[in-house]
Amino acid sequence: MGNSNSSKYNLSHSRHEHWRKISDYENFGQIQSIPYSKWIKSQRNLGGFTDYADFTTCRESRLRHGVLVKPDNTGGRYLIPSFKSKFELVIVEKQRWFMSNYKLPRVPVPDFEDPHWFQRSSHNRNRRECSVIGYHDNLLVVQINTNRYYLSPRFYLIDLETNEIVGHFLIFYHCRRWYECYISPCKKQILMRPDNLTRIVSLPDNYILENVCLKSAYTNMEVNVVPPTLRAHVICYNSIAGDNLVLVAFHKTLEIRRTDTWEIVRSVQNLDLPTGIQQMKSSPLGDFVALRCVSPVHSKEYSVNVIAVLDFHTFNVLMKVDVKGCYWPVSEVVNLQVFPHFSPSEATIAVMRNCTYSRKVMTYKLPICRFNLQYLCRRAILHLVSFRDVHKLPLPANIVNFLLAKPGYTHIGVSDRRHPC
Repeated sequence: MGNSNSSKYNLSHSRHEHWRKISDYENFGQIQSIPYSKWIKSQRNLGGFTDYADFTTCRESRLRHGVLVKPDNTGGRYLIPSFKSKFELVIVEKQRWFMSNYKLPRVPVPDFEDPHWFQRSSHNRNRRECSVIGYHDNLLVVQINTNRYYLSPRFYLIDLETNEIVGHFLIFYHCRRWYECYISPCKKQILMRPDNLTRIVSLPDNYILENVCLKSAYTNMEVNVVPPTLRAHVICYNSIAGDNLVLVAFHKTLEIRRTDTWEIVRSVQNLDLPTGIQQMKSSPLGDFVALRCVSPVHSKEYSVNVIAVLDFHTFNVLMKVDVKGCYWPVSEVVNLQVFPHFSPSEATIAVMRNCTYSRKVMTYKLPICRFNLQYLCRRAILHLVSFRDVHKLPLPANIVNFLLAKPGYTHIGVSDRRHPC
């Protein structure tokens, strides 16, 4: 039975064997199409997807309600916050066997037309719900909603490397909402806005950022809000674009905007897509951008569900994959919010499709966009060595940081000649 399944699903028995398959396939060729359970148990690691993305845990309720095509602002990772007491927060991550406690500082609240605000300031400790809304390179952003009477959630910035809270702030808004958090590649900017994918339009649509407090190591970081005029646009940072530029998409238009003035730096309209863009994510080094186009947005089963991969340098559509399928309540959040997922080496991309009686994960080969030795070695090393063990390699620190796509090290070899993807 094992041999027949291997032939049927084109299974790999080692990372070297899978790497040979990648080398033999043409660009954008489908390397595998296997059941979700087989991919999770063995083929995920053999295929080079050895990062800390969580493809199995059912997400919290806020991600399972409303529009399901929400942005993945944690890189596929799932960190679970909970309260140990009124004053302590616990962060747990199953994929890393990680758990840490944090003492929450008091966040001062300004008096907004309420003379008794500070007399009832004990509500600052009566926290009811919390969620991780952003993660990038060991920097975590946690939103904590106090109770239903106060509409100003607290946000805490946690450095998982030093295990300390490095900042906090709050946002005033006219209704109770969860927020989206976008952290720039080098952690110099944080963009905030209400969860636009609930599609609730209320006027006036202004949200006020207040009481931003950052520790000395993060004093150069800026916390800003996305303009209300862009609340329905899809937003994504890119490593090549840097901290001061952001990708913005609406319908079939893709733009690069400045984050200080929000003026358009570059724009491409009428992309070759079947419907409007509802989700966007960049690859670790920024050479590729994955788009998800679905219609109708408010439906559970989409008549159109297509994943497209773009070359960031030219904005050309490199490939399109139809992943339209059935609605599986158990894994639909993973399907629509974690997938598509780039491998750490950027050699392949994995997409998921929920069929009538089975769930399948399909892996496609991505082209080589940088013709330099460091980039080519990175593709091979991260496929043959687990991403979690890269720091054990006897390599210089700069090379290890480049392999891990650390902030500031993703541009090695960028100035070299690129091959058009």
